[in-house]
Amino acid sequence: MKLPLSQPHFSGTILLLLISNLLLWEKAASIPACQGERGGCMDPLSETFNNAIRRAETIRNLADKLYEKFTKKYVKLLINFVGAWNSPLFHLMTKLSAMQGVPETILSKVKEMEENNRELLDDLRWILTKAYPTAKMIERFPSWPHLSLLRSSGENNQFLAIFNLSICIHSDILQTINHLRKLRCLITMKDC
Repeated sequence: MKLPLSQPHFSGTILLLLISNLLLWEKAASIPACQGERGGCMDPLSETFNNAIRRAETIRNLADKLYEKFTKKYVKLLINFVGAWNSPLFHLMTKLSAMQGVPETILSKVKEMEENNRELLDDLRWILTKAYPTAKMIERFPSWPHLSLLRSSGENNQFLAIFNLSICIHSDILQTINHLRKLRCLITMKDC
């Protein structure tokens, strides 16, 4: 016999089932819905840290590549900077050798400067090939603007050109020393 829903007997059965279910749930641990999924629950804080770390590593890799490109360019610029002194030192040596009364000590110092500049240039070329074996280099040495004065026939112009050259090379070699120290640090990570 079917009992209608309005009878007290039926409502008691529903109440009894509801209470028994509540008692059962009280003793059971609830499992988050994401535990049943493959990979488990997502922790937003951990995931954000993971994403941030991946992005930071990507930036570091890109910065490393950029750093290498700029350091290589830096070596090339320094090669051209040092190479720019080849011609002025050669012409200075030629001019001083042709002049009357130039002390031997001055001639030997200029000759030594010229030789050391060539050797410095060779060292820089070697550094470029060892630090960056695939690097291609086109040397473009800028010309010294006062070279025409050094070649002129007027003694005053020649003296001023020699004086300017000596001031310029003194200043430039100080810059070169600083650039070399920076490059040593950048390329070898030593003596920084």
